[in-house]
Amino acid sequence: LLAMPHQPAANQITHSNREYRNEKDINPLYSVLNLSYINYVFLEVTGRNDWSSTLPEGNNSYFYPSVSLSFIPTEAFNLGLGWLNFWKVRGAVAGTATDADPYQLDFVYNLGTFGNQQTASLPGTIPPIELQPQFANSYEVGTKVGIFDNRINADFTWYYIKSDNQILSSPIPASSGAHQIKINNGVLENYGWELILDGVVLQNNNFIITTGFNFSRNRNYVVSLGDGAEAIELANIWGLNGPAMVVREGEEYGTIVGYDYIYHDNGQPILNDAGTHYQYTENRVPIGNASPDFLGGWHTRFSYKGFTLRTLIDTKWGGEIYAGSYVIGLQTGQSPETLTERDGGGLPYTDPEGITRNVGVILNGVYADGTPNDKVVHYYHKYLPKAGGWGHFLSTPGIVENTWVKMREISLIYQFPQKLVSKTPVFQDLSISIVGRDLFYIYTTLPDRTNPEGLNGAGNAQGLEWAALPGVRSISFGVTASF
Repeated sequence: LLAMPHQPAANQITHSNREYRNEKDINPLYSVLNLSYINYVFLEVTGRNDWSSTLPEGNNSYFYPSVSLSFIPTEAFNLGLGWLNFWKVRGAVAGTATDADPYQLDFVYNLGTFGNQQTASLPGTIPPIELQPQFANSYEVGTKVGIFDNRINADFTWYYIKSDNQILSSPIPASSGAHQIKINNGVLENYGWELILDGVVLQNNNFIITTGFNFSRNRNYVVSLGDGAEAIELANIWGLNGPAMVVREGEEYGTIVGYDYIYHDNGQPILNDAGTHYQYTENRVPIGNASPDFLGGWHTRFSYKGFTLRTLIDTKWGGEIYAGSYVIGLQTGQSPETLTERDGGGLPYTDPEGITRNVGVILNGVYADGTPNDKVVHYYHKYLPKAGGWGHFLSTPGIVENTWVKMREISLIYQFPQKLVSKTPVFQDLSISIVGRDLFYIYTTLPDRTNPEGLNGAGNAQGLEWAALPGVRSISFGVTASF
């Protein structure tokens, strides 16, 4: 008897392919006017008009201009300051406009398959009426200074942006036959500043050391959500069982909502009489904000003859995140934080069978009358209720500060001497390099070595993390040549 390896029949293997096609046309008309006066006053005026296919007739043409003016006092006047080499002041006013995504103006069927049969369904969003483009008006002032033979340079910018007529998806009752409706009247305000400092530390015939810093701070507020809902959800984890990112009128953009403790008047969370469970809110409330206090960076360059070493460190300071991987690790015992009581480092606790072990804890909080909790309970009550996703649990324990400092890049480049390259019949210029990117975190506030940049999405979900992949370190070798 000859046994043949099992070969699957052709009809046992199925493949599912999906194809998406979006088409959009934009016809722009752009104009620019540049004027200068004696090389120290500069004026630029621009104007652009777009015609977009994603907006209805009558609203598909929109114009947005800009004006910028700069003045260089060091060129206009003899200031008599030998240490001041360059000074520039500038200001700008600009308008921008954007259209919508394709196929937003009418009900468009969503095609699919079910049971190998073609299906079609209506979208869950009601199309808008007389959709208009989104507009933003920005105002900017700044200055740039160079001192000590331009060995030190500073550039400062302050800006304010007001965005209105925002295209938003506002939730509506499911009894209407849809879940959302497109609206066209949200208003956002955005303001902040940027500072860049560059300097030459050392420079001679063979050796150059330069360094620079950059800092920025931005605040973004939701002025109005129009006539729709008071809050709009941007992203969530575990649906109503976990936290979400929402925008609310009058609040800063980046609000994280979730289930919070119920607090006593003395500010402490309230426990039940047994000291085992916290009381928490029935609905999701604001528990954090993902907006950082500032962003920053530090770059350096060391050059010696043909060698150049560059480094880049950047940081995100402040802001909060819901660390879903962390709270799941607390629930499952995978977090090192749970080892203290599990290894017998807790308080003496006597279980229902009369066995006493050092696995107890006293949960921080008070009873309903404000009396501090003093009951020793099993450590399960400390860690298990902190996990989301499997029911209505507390979200607040997962809110942690998301500050980090990262060695973003180190590169070493060697430029072959021109005398050597010129002797080859092929090359005019030749260099080799080794570059390391995303190398390691110098400092991070997230527990359990969670990837602080492993967010659930690159768009609006900047304050949510769950099951984030580890960061990827890359090292590359390169050769650059010209012929």
